[in-house]
Amino acid sequence: MKKEILLFLFLLTATLFGQQIKTDSLITKQTIGTELDLLPFVRGGYYASAWYGIDQFRFRAIITKTTVPQFAVADGYKDNKLNVYAFIADYFFKKNFEGFWIGTGLEYWDSQIKYKAENKTAFYNNTVFTFGGGYVWKFYDNFYLNPWIAIHYLIAGSKEVYVGTSTFKPNVFTPEASIKIGWHF
Repeated sequence: MKKEILLFLFLLTATLFGQQIKTDSLITKQTIGTELDLLPFVRGGYYASAWYGIDQFRFRAIITKTTVPQFAVADGYKDNKLNVYAFIADYFFKKNFEGFWIGTGLEYWDSQIKYKAENKTAFYNNTVFTFGGGYVWKFYDNFYLNPWIAIHYLIAGSKEVYVGTSTFKPNVFTPEASIKIGWHF
């Protein structure tokens, strides 16, 4: 069902904004694109985004499924799995959707975690404010690599999660870094 929602968002974006408008042959004023983040794939999940760009702004709708690396999970717990739904707005310092960018937005994290001692699982969710940035390097036409970093701040949702006889406390701040592969029209 979640993959169908992502496909619907991508097709809707393509339908509404699929026409590329240029002021000259080198500068793209409007475009649509998509990205795949490598970190969730390495962790056994997925990441996909569809985005619309105008002038130096990019607006992204994102869906992700991933497992937090064990070194980043509190002692005594494991299998911290996240389903993330996000909307992010970015600003590029250069035209044509390349070079350095910064962005901010909101994310909804639908999560679960397992308490090792009792092999019990608890489910929880949070709303997260995110701020990050990166660099888009176009290596062929409009195909690009996008290394990025972000910090996520928990603003609402579960502050304490009861897992069996234990209490798990999600981090208020969560750093993240990865690399994306993308393309735009």
